[in-house]
Amino acid sequence: MSKIHKTIVLRKEFYRLWFEFYKMSLHSSDPKIRKRLDSSLKIYYQWGDVKNSHFDDWWETHEGLFEEESVRVLSKNDSIEFDNHIVLQIPVNQSVSDLLKYMRPILNREHKLKNARKKNKSISTSKFSLIEGSEPKLSVLKDVLHVYRLYTQTPDPKENKGKVFREKVYSFYATNFKVRTSIPETIGLKSTTAAESQRVNRNIRRWIEWGKQIQLNVLNGEFPGKY
Repeated sequence: MSKIHKTIVLRKEFYRLWFEFYKMSLHSSDPKIRKRLDSSLKIYYQWGDVKNSHFDDWWETHEGLFEEESVRVLSKNDSIEFDNHIVLQIPVNQSVSDLLKYMRPILNREHKLKNARKKNKSISTSKFSLIEGSEPKLSVLKDVLHVYRLYTQTPDPKENKGKVFREKVYSFYATNFKVRTSIPETIGLKSTTAAESQRVNRNIRRWIEWGKQIQLNVLNGEFPGKY
């Protein structure tokens, strides 16, 4: 597999998680999530019927939302997006060399201004782009999603904490081989001591809190965002 293809596959998996966190929000009964969800509709209106869709089917018709935009020729009926774009009126009755001579300093200046806060890194022009620096955390984000989703599906407070919930998490991993072949090391018991149980419980709680924050970030149009 080429490096480019690996990158595309990796990014698709991030988009899958983004989709799943948003879909989970659509099924949520949490008042705080429902309130945020109403305001998120204007962000995700192009995503269509996420609530009743499977990601792979949905991806076939919505992949373009995550593609970087390229240069396009506008007609008088086209909408103009000024965010991360500049609009030039170019006389086509002049030579290409002359036009490039005029355009180059304009593009250099605008590109420098746009990238000033990004330390010369390119700015994404896709409608939905990952928050920079998220790529190395794919495996963690997957585990956070699994544990947080299990937590939201456990309405009884007595069953969603401590040893009871930990065993529920272990049972999930043991019966879902497509998800993972073993319990994540971060939440795996290395001994039977009380201190070790407390360590694992803290990590599970931490993942739940991360899941809550990521879900709120998603409803603001960000993934994964700060958590």
